[in-house]
Formats: sequence, structure tokens, C-alpha cells
Amino acid sequence: MTHVTPIGPSSSSPSNSPPRVTVGVFDADESDLAVRWAARHAARIGGVLHLLHAFVWTELDVNTDPIPGMTGSGIRNAAHGLIDDALAIARKEQPSLPITSEIVDGNAVPVLVAASEESEVIVVVGRGLGRLLTLIVGSKSLALAARSRCPVVVVRGQIDSDGPIGLVHHSSNDDVLARAADLAEAYERDIHLVVRAETATEQAQEILAATSERISLSHPGVYVQDVTVAGGASARELVRASEGASMMVVAGERMHGPDRPVSAPRQLVTVLRFANTPVWIERD
Repeated sequence: MTHVTPIGPSSSSPSNSPPRVTVGVFDADESDLAVRWAARHAARIGGVLHLLHAFVWTELDVNTDPIPGMTGSGIRNAAHGLIDDALAIARKEQPSLPITSEIVDGNAVPVLVAASEESEVIVVVGRGLGRLLTLIVGSKSLALAARSRCPVVVVRGQIDSDGPIGLVHHSSNDDVLARAADLAEAYERDIHLVVRAETATEQAQEILAATSERISLSHPGVYVQDVTVAGGASARELVRASEGASMMVVAGERMHGPDRPVSAPRQLVTVLRFANTPVWIERD
């Protein structure tokens, strides 16, 4: 376990503690993209960045010790190398950002779920994760997005866009609306509202007016610039309707019952497949 900068707990801690942005560090080139995005986001919200690597090899009964006579060898040393590389990337992105790091024995999903208890958001990469991405978007058992105690951001595609925050309209989830407004305020962006294909033009304008009014009450500086009706029923069309957005904010839906998981709606699954920008999955 490696600690870079000491911090206290985050979103579940007293209000004077900075929010913790936890990013999963994986052995994949695409993981660097998630680290960069997470560092930027932590800086935007005045938080701290926590680099977390799930070290699975001990559970697979693999010898992780260094090879005698070979300096720097061994799987655990390689894991520390991953953290060191991620730290260098984050430092280059945000030199003054408070950063901690940690290597935890265990499989990625349960390790990240445990970390979500003390995190403002969990950040993972959308490409290069193999089975993990499948778990995030579809599994009924260990899906990260279903079990996390905080929002999950799947980073993919472009992270340098200065476009608006794309909000996929959800009629019954107030949290996703509030989150989009918070993000628009933090990033100094407008909101681009996207509604489903079956929405009539008049109804879309009514949704736009109602959304703008609600957001103006809590975030008077945030502007909902327009509304786009998806060109078709598929989530691919939702993604196209959000083209140019710097981020897409989508609802994760909780099934009824205190111990039931958030479901992975088909809309969300396919948005994650086709999005070319980070996708923020908001919990209700």
C-alpha cells in the first residue's frame, strides 16, 4: 500500500473534508485517460485524487514476490510501477492536486465498490477493461455501476472537448438533473438536454422549459441551451444527439427494495458502447 498525500474520508465525511475522486488504475494504455480525466475533475471540484489498483494475483495463488537477484522484479513491484506511472500522469495534469494512492488485494469490482463508500465518484476507463466493462454495463451480480455507493464515470473517447454537459432526460430521477447542474456549474458549461425519439416537438419544448426553470432555482448561473430529440429509438441515436458534449450524464435506475441493485437499462448499456465522451452514471 502506497500513500502519497494523507487525506481524510470524502463524501461521507464532514462537510469540511474535500471530496475524494477515486480512479481505478489498470494495466491498460486507456487507463491513462481515466487518470487524466479524474485529475481534472478533482481539481474542478476542489477535491483530492485517489489512485486505486486492485491486485488480483494473490487471490489466484500466484507468486508475487521478486525474483532473487533481479532488482525490481515481481508482480507486486509491477503493480507499484503502475501506480507510480499514474501518479506521474496526474502530477503532469494537475501539479498542485492532493493525491493519495493505494494497492488493495482483491478483484477490481469489489475493491472499487468498497472504495465507493468514501468516494464522491468512482472513475474507470471504458476501453481495455475486458470483462470489467461487461460487468459495469450488464451483469446482474457484480456490476460496478449497480453496487457502487456513489456515481460511476466511464471515461472513453474524447476528454478535451469544451462542449456542454449532455443530459439524457429522465422523467423520474431528480438526482440526475441536480448532478448535471452541479457539473455544469463546476465546469462553467451550459447543459444540452437530450430526449428520447418518441418525444413530440411540443413535449420536448415543455421538458426544456420545465428543466430550465428547475435548474435556475438552485443554479441561477447555469443555462440549459437547447433540447434535441434523438433521431431514433436506439441509444446510438441518443449518443448522436449529444454530439459535441464534453460529458454525458445518464441515470442508473434503482430497483425497489433497500437491498436491490441499480438495474442496467438497455439505454445505458448501449450509450456506454457508443459514447465518444465520458459517461457519468448517476445513482438515485
